[in-house]
Amino acid sequence: MTDKNEGLNRVLRLTFSGETALVTGAASGIGRAVAKTLLAAGLRTICVDLRQPERDSEVNPALQICRAGDVTDIEALRAIVAEETASGGLSYVVNCAGVIDNTGFSGVSRESWLKCLEVNLMGAYNVIDAASDALRKAAHGAVVNITSIEASRVIALSNPDPNPQYAASKAGLEMLTRSAARAMAADGVRVNSVAPGFVATPMAVAAAHGQTDTLPAVLVPRVPLGRFARPSEIADVVAFLLSDQSSYITGSELLVDGGFTLT
Repeated sequence: MTDKNEGLNRVLRLTFSGETALVTGAASGIGRAVAKTLLAAGLRTICVDLRQPERDSEVNPALQICRAGDVTDIEALRAIVAEETASGGLSYVVNCAGVIDNTGFSGVSRESWLKCLEVNLMGAYNVIDAASDALRKAAHGAVVNITSIEASRVIALSNPDPNPQYAASKAGLEMLTRSAARAMAADGVRVNSVAPGFVATPMAVAAAHGQTDTLPAVLVPRVPLGRFARPSEIADVVAFLLSDQSSYITGSELLVDGGFTLT
């Protein structure tokens, strides 16, 4: 017997009461995927990266604002927020900007420590701080920070020597998420984080995983879903946490790891 509903697509659409989002790290990887997803939802999106992100030719150019900006430069961030939100406000912030140094544990230099902490942790704080006044004025403000499964678990598989400065910066970002959620809740601003596992991005290649079309042999038994995540899959979760449908979620971290933490 054939199911009468076979072949039908059931759609539960996300809704967004806000109109403008700011996404850092928007030139590539997860940040680019997040910006693309929010633009597709019709949100005016301020795309920021150290190098100016390229415009998406498939999206209404009126919705795209592409700016070069350094998340370690708080004054530059304040200028971008002030200039680009003067007329339309700001409802959403997504902190995707991040760096990794594949150093191993021993002999990590002060420069490498500072680089990871200043971009991955302090940079996210700078963005939230620069945007906080605008977010507090928004009717439905929300922030999502991109952390990592390394925020709470040592990952030393494809490379058995962990990078402490990266893991520490992401663990700090997880706690910053909670601190910001508590600090901004009274003004109706929600702050959550997404902790991706192994994602097919240029950073995954830099982290010594090699090509991302298939999992390295050492990871196959550790990722139950058996593959790298697509950046768009992380972006979909970010979109949910920004949407009206997650209006009672704040201070939470959502794992998107293909089941890695089950093993």
